[in-house]
Amino acid sequence: MIRVGVLKIDFHISDSSSLKEKRSVLRHIKDRVRRDFNVSISEVNNHDKWQLATLVVAFVSNDKKHVDATLNKIKNFFEKNRNIVVLDYQIEMI
Repeated sequence: MIRVGVLKIDFHISDSSSLKEKRSVLRHIKDRVRRDFNVSISEVNNHDKWQLATLVVAFVSNDKKHVDATLNKIKNFFEKNRNIVVLDYQIEMI
């Protein structure tokens, strides 16, 4: 059976003082998450706010435990990132 996991994460970018700086931080984070975890990631909300961001990560596998473990590793990556402060997150299995 195919399992799809979705992580929605809201965070604050403390060092951002413009949309250009926000895009730079997001580009770096998204590239790293794609490379390290082989997932899909996209910004879905707060496009016009220069210190807030909402990203959604999607991961597909045939093993529910693998999906859950991967999404939790990604959540931990965000929480350990010094450039951002995680405000909220949700993990959902489809």
